[in-house]
Amino acid sequence: MEKGTGYLFLYGGAAVIVGGAALALASFYGGVALPQPFDLAGDITVTLSNGATMNIPMPPQINKAANLSVFFLLLFFLLGAGSRLASLGLKMLGKGPVSKDEKAK
Repeated sequence: MEKGTGYLFLYGGAAVIVGGAALALASFYGGVALPQPFDLAGDITVTLSNGATMNIPMPPQINKAANLSVFFLLLFFLLGAGSRLASLGLKMLGKGPVSKDEKAK
């Protein structure tokens, strides 16, 4: 039972990693629309210490950069979770990382 669960975790983790990498490539080449959590429209009005107000125009690149940053932050979280899942599967199979002493033999 433990070997079956280990293989399930290993293949599940590998699938999450491959799926995350495919999602990243698809977003690079425009095949997948990025989520839009930030949508700053219009100008930002700032009140200065002397009472004057100043309008700061928001270019559309700000939204694009913020959305891309959030997307890749979530993507790296997904890849890290897949790596942890695959590592847990390897530990359950008894095939953990090889130490330096074992490599020398």
